[in-house]
Amino acid sequence: MTRPDPTPRSTVTHAPRPATSHIISGTRPPLYRRLARKEARLREDQFVALSRLVRILARRRTTRSGHRLTENTLIRVAIDLLLTRADQLSGNTEAEIRASALASQPPPTPEPE
Repeated sequence: MTRPDPTPRSTVTHAPRPATSHIISGTRPPLYRRLARKEARLREDQFVALSRLVRILARRRTTRSGHRLTENTLIRVAIDLLLTRADQLSGNTEAEIRASALASQPPPTPEPE
């Protein structure tokens, strides 16, 4: 038998921000507000590698101006790359589609030492 939580829950509600507030003020909304939201499930190894790559690329940046690099930035780049190869994709499973996408990939260039 579960007992009710004795702690009262706060029911503070905030008025929604008007969708056109940026139009009235003449400023452009931030990038994340202009993008469509799509949730994706990642394997643990993908998540760890993606987070690591974001940190590496952020350290390599030569200028700090502009948008910050995030995992979502790299996911959007990966989607763009995948879409450029859409006519080469085939397969019935994730593994087969991945193989067809990577088959058209040029060999990696070694990094300078």
